[in-house]
Amino acid sequence: MNFLQDLRYGLRVLAQRPGFTLVAALTLAVGVGANTAIFSVVNGVLLHSLPYPEPDRLVVLWEASAKSREIHVSQPNFEDWRAAQQSFEAISAHTGRWGGPSTVTGGSEPERAQAVGVFRDFFRVLGVEPERGRAFVPDEHREGAGGVVVVSHGFWQHRLGGSRDLAGRRLTIEGQSHEIVGVMPAGFSYPAGTDLWFPQEATGGGGARSAKNFAVVARLKPEFTVEQAQADMATIAQRLEQQYPDSNRGMGVAVTPLKDQLVGQVRPALLVLMAAVCVVLLIACANVANLLLARGLSRQREIAIRLALGASRARVVRQLLTESLLLSVIGGAAGLLFALWLVRALVALGPATIPRLEEIGLDAQALAFTAAATAATGLLFGLAPALKISRPDLQDTLKSAGGTTAGGGSRLRGLLVVAEVAMTLVLLVGAGLLAKSFWRLLQVSPGFEPENVLTMQLSLPASDYKEERQTIAFYRQLFERLTALPGVEAAGMINNLPMGGVSISGGVIVEGHAEDEGGYAGFRIVSPGYFDAMGIPVLRGRLFTEADNETAQPVALVSERTARATWPNEDPIGKRVRSTMDNRGDVRMTVVGIVGDVRHSGLEANPSAELYVPVAQRPARARGGTVVVRTSGDPAALAGAVRREVQAVDRNLPVSFEPMREVFGRTTANRRYSMTVLGAFAAAALLLSVVGLYGVMSYTVTQSTREIGVRVALGAQRSDIYRLVVGQGLVLAAAGVTLGLAASLVLTRLMTGLLYGVTATDPATYAAVATLLVIVAALACFVPARRATKVDPMIALRYE
Repeated sequence: MNFLQDLRYGLRVLAQRPGFTLVAALTLAVGVGANTAIFSVVNGVLLHSLPYPEPDRLVVLWEASAKSREIHVSQPNFEDWRAAQQSFEAISAHTGRWGGPSTVTGGSEPERAQAVGVFRDFFRVLGVEPERGRAFVPDEHREGAGGVVVVSHGFWQHRLGGSRDLAGRRLTIEGQSHEIVGVMPAGFSYPAGTDLWFPQEATGGGGARSAKNFAVVARLKPEFTVEQAQADMATIAQRLEQQYPDSNRGMGVAVTPLKDQLVGQVRPALLVLMAAVCVVLLIACANVANLLLARGLSRQREIAIRLALGASRARVVRQLLTESLLLSVIGGAAGLLFALWLVRALVALGPATIPRLEEIGLDAQALAFTAAATAATGLLFGLAPALKISRPDLQDTLKSAGGTTAGGGSRLRGLLVVAEVAMTLVLLVGAGLLAKSFWRLLQVSPGFEPENVLTMQLSLPASDYKEERQTIAFYRQLFERLTALPGVEAAGMINNLPMGGVSISGGVIVEGHAEDEGGYAGFRIVSPGYFDAMGIPVLRGRLFTEADNETAQPVALVSERTARATWPNEDPIGKRVRSTMDNRGDVRMTVVGIVGDVRHSGLEANPSAELYVPVAQRPARARGGTVVVRTSGDPAALAGAVRREVQAVDRNLPVSFEPMREVFGRTTANRRYSMTVLGAFAAAALLLSVVGLYGVMSYTVTQSTREIGVRVALGAQRSDIYRLVVGQGLVLAAAGVTLGLAASLVLTRLMTGLLYGVTATDPATYAAVATLLVIVAALACFVPARRATKVDPMIALRYE
């Protein structure tokens, strides 16, 4: 009964002051809504279990060396792992997506789709069975077995029309016919973005032990931990190193939980954003607490009368907390609406590099979080004002005609403003460090010129291009047509595009040197016009020409890093090398030039060592690749003309286009996203702090009207009043800035992994943010100060 009475009274009090209620509720809505939205992102990406049975038992395995813990695995090593391991219930491997999309026919029209080769037990490891049809049976994994394929739910729906009758239905993948035997459930996509799965062993060609082409996934036995599996695999790796020293020297095994592998790169950024929105919520609570204190002081006479009539202090506190909780419920409801919009915005703006982006949404856990946050904020911003207001000086308050006591609660309100400014400075410093890191990253040269370059992925079906001369003829005709187009300055191709997500290296063997002295380098197949199209400079020697054809002496280009590492005190021009990634075995290539370094794996990675060979001398490795076209204007405007030229050479060849600027932009997408979101929250925090400081100074001016009137009557000038009011505000701001700088020096160290080219204690960022905050604080105090200068001393002296 008492609670219902408090509830009805609280509703009446809030309804009597709609302006106060609206401002307080909107302030809380920003804090609660932002927290709910970011929690939804963190929950969807980090906290939700993977969509597999017993996902905590899933791990990935990599070969590991002193330089890297994530080296792809050769098929012979994988088969030895599978035969000797004791830790896994099932173990399998797949080709991943680094082969790029394949040409697929048999659907509504020829298209490019992501096909992944998988080893035996792949679907058993993940614990997922097809929704329709079946998975592969053991005989279908035998070398030379008839082609079969399992398709994704999305491919079945959009490319096969959702047909329920798949009996005898076939797809042709890169010229090889495959019978469709199953359709996976909706939402299953491992590796991410896969459209088709086929048995890898059936294709034959296990490859050399030095050919690192596969990723391994396994399911732990129930009684084994990741640590025990790591010890088991380390023993196997040591034995293989002894048996095969040429290929396995220094190679161990790294066992990593699958979930950590998928979300490990984005976890630090998301946790920083979660901490940031918690700070925004605290600032919102401090703001509302200040509003409650100001409003409560105007109610002191009411509260004093209730206490004088026998109400206990606990009863008054309960009433005030009920009003706070009502306010938080209104703010929480508005915050939920704000969160709905903000989640959509975060997902829409989120880069494709954030895993499980499609799983983000407001679910039951997010609603429970909102309810908990709403209740917590009601208590957080309501308790201190309730305790302060419920203890008035009865004698002074009842004698006061206006119902307020000058200066009541001013110290608490000042402390709240100091805390707001300090927390805002921490957020601004974090946002400033991310912004400076992003700017520094953009100053890094990728080694090529991404502007005005159009990329076109294509894949030549093996059935139509059985002979190498056919592949060579296709590219010659295509480049003759493309370079003749108006607006095209150069055109070329490469098997793995820089920053395209694929970077596979092999050993470099130098004639006259021991096999382990050459190091590793990428093995890139390129056409003569590639370097001009990408703007990669030749540093010494020459580039490839049309004369470097299938009948000419095998030649190669090396990157500057390869030249320095492989021939530190020699001239590489004229030296003969081969690569363990070369499918032509012991063919020696003569180095004819050195080209500039390229950051194939992204701006944050060091330039990679590269070995380039001409397409005419390795056409079998060039059926799948990327054509790059440098244009004199907008590259997208030429996509239609380029498509027509491709169809003129091969009318059945599907292609897809993307400006190189967009490919390049994906490498910085995570940093841009973190910077943008944290910057938005820091701006919201700054706005809330300014409003809080403005409110406190406005209230102070109102409470000090009589004092100001006396000062004016005694001869104080307008400049004196400005100094008085603005000075009080700047004292609070300076205290907050000092406290915030100290906190930032500690807290921003947690962001070290997110920074590039800047330290967590960068003096310029700290100074700029502190100066900005002081200037904004001074501006926030200006309006109340200006109002104070307009006080009429005659009216002020009659005040009260």
